[in-house]
Amino acid sequence: MRVMRYGAKVATPVGIDSEKAVGQALPMSIDDYRKNMHRFPLALSVELVDPRRHIDQLVAIEMACFPEAMQDHRHDFEEFLDDEYASGLMLLHDGETAGYIMGSHISADNSRLMLETNPFIQENQDFIFYISSIAILEDYRSAMALDFLFHEMVGLLKSIDYRYLSAYFRKRTGLSRVMRSRYCARILHTEENWEETGEPFDYGIIKLSDIPTLSTPLDYFFQALRFVRRKAKGIKNP
Repeated sequence: MRVMRYGAKVATPVGIDSEKAVGQALPMSIDDYRKNMHRFPLALSVELVDPRRHIDQLVAIEMACFPEAMQDHRHDFEEFLDDEYASGLMLLHDGETAGYIMGSHISADNSRLMLETNPFIQENQDFIFYISSIAILEDYRSAMALDFLFHEMVGLLKSIDYRYLSAYFRKRTGLSRVMRSRYCARILHTEENWEETGEPFDYGIIKLSDIPTLSTPLDYFFQALRFVRRKAKGIKNP
């Protein structure tokens, strides 16, 4: 079972300040996400996380995106291989690594308090995937990139019969507010000093059926366009 050295965390995927990172206030409505869903840039794509191939990129992203006290290290990502329930996506921009999202099935390692005290979590634990980390490198951060990465992860989780995702959302950076307003997250608990970082984090849950994803024909259509675009630009397809 993969256990992160500093516990599970979700740092802001749109930077230290969620508004400055995209150059404007991030729209706070699921409708804005829904509009973006049909106009994701063809330069963006994802592939499944494989630490055997991606470990150097994952470590570099950690160092670039997180304070030292929240960083995972090489051995943390290596442990990812030992968790049969772990899954994640690498975000690519024209073939270049741009970010990632990853996690595993909810467990006492990442959600002990909720599993012990929250009846809803207890009743639905077979259908909850825990997001342990999400990050996008500064050069690629935007509301569109965040929406695309989130869309692809939600689609993956739906395809393997998960109904909910949960995570600790960092409050100082505005991520908790974004997750509540843009992705319909429901906050269940707040830890004022999460993992002794001196920062408050909200533990939230998102019902996957509340997050729209492209229909299968449309998804295949856009995937085909991305494939053709990469081939035309001489970019190796994942």
